Amino acid sequence: MKKIMWRLTAVLIGTVFLTGCKQKEEAETPAAPVTLKVGHVGHDHHTALFVALDNASEFAKQSGIDVKVIEDRKFYELLDQGKKVADLEILKVGGASKMPTALAQDVIEVGLGGVAPVLASADSGAPVKLIAPLHYKGDMFVVKPDFPAKTWKEFVEIAKATDKPIRIGYKNPVAVAKLVFEEALKHEGITFGGDPARTDLQVQMINVKGGDKLNISLGSNVIEGYAGNNPFPAIAVETGAGRIICDLEDLPPGTFRDHPCCCIAANTKAIEGKSEAIVDLMVLFMQGTETINSDLDKAVASAVRWIGTSESVERMSIPTSGYSMEPTERWNLTMGKWIEAMNGLDIFKGKLKDLEPTEVPNVAYDLTLLEKARNKLAERRAGK
Repeated sequence: MKKIMWRLTAVLIGTVFLTGCKQKEEAETPAAPVTLKVGHVGHDHHTALFVALDNASEFAKQSGIDVKVIEDRKFYELLDQGKKVADLEILKVGGASKMPTALAQDVIEVGLGGVAPVLASADSGAPVKLIAPLHYKGDMFVVKPDFPAKTWKEFVEIAKATDKPIRIGYKNPVAVAKLVFEEALKHEGITFGGDPARTDLQVQMINVKGGDKLNISLGSNVIEGYAGNNPFPAIAVETGAGRIICDLEDLPPGTFRDHPCCCIAANTKAIEGKSEAIVDLMVLFMQGTETINSDLDKAVASAVRWIGTSESVERMSIPTSGYSMEPTERWNLTMGKWIEAMNGLDIFKGKLKDLEPTEVPNVAYDLTLLEKARNKLAERRAGK
């Protein structure tokens, strides 16, 4: 009997020992590399991505996060202290609603794009979350060179006195610049809409279907002006196709001063299954953002290389923007203004409709990976 008990005890001890070793081994084994598809729109509001990938080897000296170029601007390996974390595929996707749609359809898993389209996507019930701030401001009101108004006040006077609608373009129905512009028209009491059959409109809003179509439409007299994001206004100035009336953040009633424009979003499947890779990627984005704010030459060089714009355009364009990944009190306040405006313009129809701004983050945001990225960067810099 004693022998049996001794054998059972030995077996039990051995099992516990082996199980413990296995658990320790599993805990120490890094997650297998994944493939992470990252989408951007291809304009300079997303310069953090361009700077991050162009300067990763330099940033790795502090963060340990690096990339190996497989095919420039398309395929990379994401490395953490020399160990491969993910295969990165970089894709250029359409702006506005096309980016969150690509996320929802798993065409991409992380996307850089406008906060308004991301909120609209979350409202529709799509599996898309805002995971970090990225960029603010950088939206302009542009008109043809011979348009009689030189200021917003003069434009308002002309619009109210016109006997036919002034044709103003935008790139997409939920484009950030369009919504800021329409909020100003609403405040000024100017009638606007998109129905070409309506003769009572003072401003006719025209969807040119893409940021790259804004200046083309201006030059071909399809529109007399547009509300759009840089670098397209800077390109209009450089080519003589248009001139800038004002920065949209300066429009009354002042709701959108320092307005969030672009963010980083991800689909929920990637947030749950590829969190380690996303955290490491956001560490690089943070370092890229710091570089934009401290070294304009590097920011311009990366934007020109990735987008194909001229150096003069980017030196005019990038300073009109703000680049930050911090969800500050100011950012949360201005995101609240977005939410109020989108409700006021009857854009929300589903999950976000009539929610208080403080309630929306529970539905539309997931900032947990951003916090992990911030902590990781801080620890690496502290030598931990």
